[in-house]
Amino acid sequence: MQTLLILAGLFTDNADKPTYLLQQLSNGLSNGAIYALMALTVVIIYKTTGHLNFAQGEMAMLTTFLVYALTAGAGTAVAAGLNVWIAIAIIVPFAMLMGAATERFLVRPVEKKSTLAPVIVTLGLFFIINALASVIWGTEQRTPVPTPFPDGLDDKFELLAGPPKFFVTYKALGIWVTVGVLVTLLTLMLQKTKLGLAYRAVSSNRESSYLVGISVGKMLAFGWALAAGIGAIAGVMVSQYLGRLDFNLMAGVLLYGFAAAALGGFDSIKGAIIGGVILGLVEALVPAVFDLWGQVRAELSLVIALLVIMVVLTFRPQGLFGSKRVERV
Repeated sequence: MQTLLILAGLFTDNADKPTYLLQQLSNGLSNGAIYALMALTVVIIYKTTGHLNFAQGEMAMLTTFLVYALTAGAGTAVAAGLNVWIAIAIIVPFAMLMGAATERFLVRPVEKKSTLAPVIVTLGLFFIINALASVIWGTEQRTPVPTPFPDGLDDKFELLAGPPKFFVTYKALGIWVTVGVLVTLLTLMLQKTKLGLAYRAVSSNRESSYLVGISVGKMLAFGWALAAGIGAIAGVMVSQYLGRLDFNLMAGVLLYGFAAAALGGFDSIKGAIIGGVILGLVEALVPAVFDLWGQVRAELSLVIALLVIMVVLTFRPQGLFGSKRVERV
């Protein structure tokens, strides 16, 4: 009974403060935007190859460290002091080359030998990149992290004076705008260019694409390259949003990306975006209602992500917007 009274009191305390829920809503949208970016990288690869890249997060972490080395990089031999956006422009093509090389030289040679072989390869790559980053940059958090958006105490839009105050930070707005721009450019590329048409053809029917003269191998590598490029941008966004940079930066974020992709549909780009936003909102709002849990809210968030994966795969394996597979016998 005492526990119920405490819960009721906490809910009442927060219920008469609309700014509390508004702030959680803002946090949920920011988290959801990041999860949507990671889900997008998962979907882009899965649509063409049918594989899940478990090293996607570590590739993003590695490229974020490279951006750090080119911008601040205190104590590193390659620190160049570049503007963060110039550094991102340099690293994204490198990330795309890394993604394409991974598909061409690691995944493609083994995918026909066993259905589990690509899984083992990407898991192995996960541990290799993680260990490599820890050896080069150490296991301690690095500062200052790359900051593509203003991140000072006063860099925010104050919408309600409060108390408590409700505000939206510039970095949150930057993340939303980045996701919007990337999704728009990706949609235009897929819908309006020959490259996008070829990618969609391979995603739809690889065998028929061979027959009409499309270079399927190049399109498979392009899918991995595109995912790695988006992942590189996502890594920088995550680092600034969390305010830290270490060799475990993307481990948890990738799990949320998989959950968002499962919710929206592993073969649906629209589903990846919507799934990420839904997951971010649920993750922020559900623990906020039961603020009694305080210190275990992070663990609760992981549980929510895992529950989303389990429930969706159990009752709707294709996700909310994914296409249902039909097997002919």
